[in-house]
Amino acid sequence: MKALAPILLLLSQDAAAPALVSVTCRVDSTKVLIVFSKPVDAITAETIANYSIDNGVKVESASRGLDLKSVTLTTSPLAEGVPYTVRIKNVADCATPPAAVAAGTLKTFVYVKGLFGAPPAREEPHSKLPKMSKPVMFNTPDADAILSGLQVFPKNNPWNEDISRRPVHPDSDKMIAAIGREKTIRVNLDMAFILVPPNQPRVEVKVVNPAESDRGPYPVPENAPLEGWPLSGKALDDLQQNGAADEDRHMLVIDPVNGMLYEFFHVFKRPTGWEANGEATFDLKSNKMRPRKWSSADAAGLPIFAALPRFDECERGLVAHALRVTISKTRREFLYPATHQAGSSDSPLAPAMGTRFRLKAGVDINGFPKHAQAIAAAMKKYGLFVADNGHDWDISVPPDARLKGLEALRKLKGSDFEVILSTGENDLGR
Repeated sequence: MKALAPILLLLSQDAAAPALVSVTCRVDSTKVLIVFSKPVDAITAETIANYSIDNGVKVESASRGLDLKSVTLTTSPLAEGVPYTVRIKNVADCATPPAAVAAGTLKTFVYVKGLFGAPPAREEPHSKLPKMSKPVMFNTPDADAILSGLQVFPKNNPWNEDISRRPVHPDSDKMIAAIGREKTIRVNLDMAFILVPPNQPRVEVKVVNPAESDRGPYPVPENAPLEGWPLSGKALDDLQQNGAADEDRHMLVIDPVNGMLYEFFHVFKRPTGWEANGEATFDLKSNKMRPRKWSSADAAGLPIFAALPRFDECERGLVAHALRVTISKTRREFLYPATHQAGSSDSPLAPAMGTRFRLKAGVDINGFPKHAQAIAAAMKKYGLFVADNGHDWDISVPPDARLKGLEALRKLKGSDFEVILSTGENDLGR
């Protein structure tokens, strides 16, 4: 509760009443999700007398979400495809004095299970992919052909969500200013990866900190690249074996045919075998997240590979997913889809892990080179998740020498971005 105190103090200066943003029922016929434009206080938000739904629907309970802006109503079962109208009264914000939602506020919604599509059926694992018989390095035409046919997480996953029309966070300008309006985007050519065939031999990896790691053995090939290779200039075997203790040394291994992702942190290849500080396994066919409060190879508990703007995407001119960004000072909180925080601040103006930025629609990117324009367009449509602590406005890009013209992204600065109100775990049919 201590972390929320600054939020309440800030809101005490805001006289605007909360507005109704959305009402949805997409997963469970007894769960209606209401989203307001600003945080609402728990007492009025959880008073069931403040809500009514027509057609004989009974509201049995109301629960405010961790984001403070959402309320989940538990109701008697709704019929699929039938229009319902919810009426709301007396729900107030956290200001002093409080401002309540406008009298007569109502919204019509329809319960349609999986309105935005459930996760795709598990057909023969990625049967459209080219056949693989050996590991394939990320910076090759063979990798491009495989990746072009790979669905990275279901289409209704947060990484693949079009957020170009999502509402702007009410404190967006202040949050951007706190990070740095004049600081420019930095392109970090860091995250190498390798694709392995479905029958890749599995090996043991000594995980130094196993508490938040998934168990092996893992399909790690002998030539698995580490972070920064080959642009680091080191021979691969030298990089695998030697390095400073404070280096991140990520290693990303993707099994496209089985739709699995293995991400390691602080990896070394010892005489006795592979060793890593930690490992996170992700099922690319599922929306399942890391366990709550677990990290991953990133502090936020998010996957890294899903965030990378790959050569095959940039060459097509379409990067169709969110990106990864680091911020130096983050809040001691995490927002969906993040599962872990590593913050140093309690200020509501510091972004939490999982906070989503968006490049403003009016920013002109038409003069950017092809690859840079594809990445910038993704920033507008899919945004950027705060994934780790690091230099402000750093984005991760594979160290692929075929990517050209990315220096144009340095023209973008903090003031070109905005913070959005992200969707949650129960949205989009997830």
